[in-house]
Amino acid sequence: MRKSAYILLAAVGMTACNYLEIEPVGQVIPHKTSEFRALLTTGYYAYPFGEAQVYTCLLSDEVGMLDASAFWNASDAVPLGYNYTWQYGSQMREYPYQYFYQSIFYANAVIENIRDADVHDAGEPLEQILGEAYALRAYNHFQLVNLYGRPYNPDTAGTDRGIALSEHIDIEQKYRPTNVAAVYECILGDIAEAEQLISLEKQPDETRNYRFSLNAVRAFKARVLLYMQQWQQAYDTAAALIPEYALTDLNTATEETALPWQAASSETILAMDRPFSGSNGDLKGACIIAEPILNLFDETNDCRRSYLKEINTYDDSWNPILLGYGVNRSSSDRSSIRAAELYLIAAEAGSYLPAELAAARRYLLDLQAKRLKPEALEAQQSKIEAMDAAQLRAEIADERAREFLLEGHRWPDLRRTTRPAITKTYDGSSYTLNANDSRYTLPFPQSAIAGNPDLND
Repeated sequence: MRKSAYILLAAVGMTACNYLEIEPVGQVIPHKTSEFRALLTTGYYAYPFGEAQVYTCLLSDEVGMLDASAFWNASDAVPLGYNYTWQYGSQMREYPYQYFYQSIFYANAVIENIRDADVHDAGEPLEQILGEAYALRAYNHFQLVNLYGRPYNPDTAGTDRGIALSEHIDIEQKYRPTNVAAVYECILGDIAEAEQLISLEKQPDETRNYRFSLNAVRAFKARVLLYMQQWQQAYDTAAALIPEYALTDLNTATEETALPWQAASSETILAMDRPFSGSNGDLKGACIIAEPILNLFDETNDCRRSYLKEINTYDDSWNPILLGYGVNRSSSDRSSIRAAELYLIAAEAGSYLPAELAAARRYLLDLQAKRLKPEALEAQQSKIEAMDAAQLRAEIADERAREFLLEGHRWPDLRRTTRPAITKTYDGSSYTLNANDSRYTLPFPQSAIAGNPDLND
């Protein structure tokens, strides 16, 4: 076992100034596969399961108002106001850059050392743990490149700036950003390793849905291929998994029904990330859904509209004044990949494939049949079947906005597709993100650059 991998079942300290410099605190060498499972579990928990999703919602066009009065301390709204208005700099609240790399560190520790385990007592194959480590590393790199790297463009990915890859533990390595194509090559390579190693098709219950299964790896692969515009492969991968999961019919859902964005849902494939809710710390009640996004919902016929809640302020007599609407979710909800995404990946990718265009329409309608009231379906079917490929893609984009409202999909969806102009008003001033604006890619955090000047190379 190499000296660089003297790891930590106890604790790993990461310097505040350099997110890729690891300072082991309690050096414990794992010998058992159960210890490596515990190590990987720490890697799952190190993943920033809530922050990235919440704050990227502020960047997108989903949030129409950031209400400073909803904060316990109005001054807490100031850094988020910079995020909300794309004023990137030292004043903004930093995105969880370091935590992605911390999660990768634990995954690397497992990848580099688990085959040296001399006691196999985890109650599961060593390969399962190793495969999950590859998948977790890929998932973190994917999140990083879709915040800090240029959007994937097949024509320019080989020269577009990406992120620093962390593929092994070496505290003396210089971490410089590589190109976007190299990052995606690394991600796909890790996914391929995970597919070969993981044998568990589905996790047995909701308490373990935060872990990668074979189906979760393949669903994640479908997402990656969609972002890479590999339409046939994305379509085939998503379509192959669709029969494995049942969609929740929101027409018949009750208080006891696990909803699609909850870990116990029949739609759940992977449940690490926390969608935005009214219980997300400082942001409680502070974010109002933007009117154009709200208007995408048919108030009469879209069952998802009933899962939005009124957000009020109050006059001097404590009479409620409607500010707008937010999402009615719990801070315990988890949704990273779910069955609805498979339908929408198959629909979007299929819209680019002439031979699959009819199937693409059907996948979209199959999802909408579980989200719209029955009386609206006939008209919806006529509408969808009359669309050409471009119109269908526009409808799919709207459906993704409805289906994944404030779940962290919208900002990367805008980045990878049209990168439209967005205008917001905040604190009496108007701010615009121009079409194809360079600010669709976040700069590396100031604290990360201070600790690692090589990020500027």
